[in-house]
Order: sequence, then structure tokens, then C-alpha cells
Amino acid sequence: MEGNGTMPADLALIRRAQAGEPGALHSLLEGAWPDAYRVAWSVLGDPRRAEDAAQEALARVMQSIGSLRRPELFRAWLLRIVTHEAWRELRRHSRERPAAPETLPACPAPTPLAAEERLDLEAALAALGPAHRLPLVLHYYSELSSAEIGAVLGIPAATVRFRLATARQRLRQLLEGPRPEGEAARLDATLGGVRR
Repeated sequence: MEGNGTMPADLALIRRAQAGEPGALHSLLEGAWPDAYRVAWSVLGDPRRAEDAAQEALARVMQSIGSLRRPELFRAWLLRIVTHEAWRELRRHSRERPAAPETLPACPAPTPLAAEERLDLEAALAALGPAHRLPLVLHYYSELSSAEIGAVLGIPAATVRFRLATARQRLRQLLEGPRPEGEAARLDATLGGVRR
């Protein structure tokens, strides 16, 4: 696996897509959709707008894949395009208040969450602003390092680490709200290391 999560088999697929193989490009974009949607959702907080932004970003990727000079950096390049498109969408609709998402985009979880715990997590994530929600999503759901998140967002890795720490603290406060004693700690452990 490469530093940004690109597998060697993915590199071959990326190179075939760059060479213009239609099936390879389709497979590549299909595989990129979950990450693209999660990142767009983390900025926008609205499922329909996130879908629109992710689709626009993938269209841009499709048009410019030939210009990608380092295929091993495809994932970071893709997520940067998605992030820019989501911020553009947010600016276009800046007068509208984003609705709380109905559901968190599907993502791998270290342990299953009970339905109530998942709803609590979704509400807590929705309560965070995009500047803090996006690094959390990129770190925990897309499994990017601080340096990779910094590359996607165009900010220093130290700023990413600060935002992650701040977001974890705020998320912990939101999750530990009015819960029976001990339940918040159990939920925190279930989330797979939000306290890290």
C-alpha cells in the first residue's frame, strides 16, 4: 500500500484509466464514489448537495485524469478536487443553513454501533463545523494521515492535528452530554479511538 492508501492494483487501474481505457475509468470512478460522497457530505452536511458536489468532482477527475503526473497520489488528488467542489457548493448556497444529515454516509466501523449510538454520532458530527468535521471524516473514515489530510485541504499537517484534537474534544463533549454514567465511555470505546 502506498502512503496515501493507494494499492498497487489501484495504480495499474489508474494508469489504464489515464491511457484512456473506458472500463478502467468507470471502475476507478465507481471505486472512488464512497470517499467522494463522504468528503462532500462532511463539508456540506446535506445528502443531496453532497451527491451533486461529489458527482461534479468526479466529472472533473474524469476530464483531467490524464494530467495527473503521479498516479500514486491519485487518492489525495481526488479528495482535494472533491473538497474544492464541496466548498464551491457551500459558497453558492451560503445563505442557506445546511440541514442535519439524515444518515451518516456508509463507512467501515471498527465495531458495530447500536442504532441509538449511531444517531448520536451522526448528530454530533453534524453539529461540528466543516473545518472540524472534514478532518475527522478524512482521518477516521478515509484513513488518511495528518500529512495527507493537509495535502487535501491545503493546510499544514500541524493545523490538521490541532483541528483533529479540537474536533475530538468537541465530539466527546457532545457525546457525553446527558448520558447515564459509564455509557459515554462505552460509546467512546466503541467509536474506535475518538479519544486518541
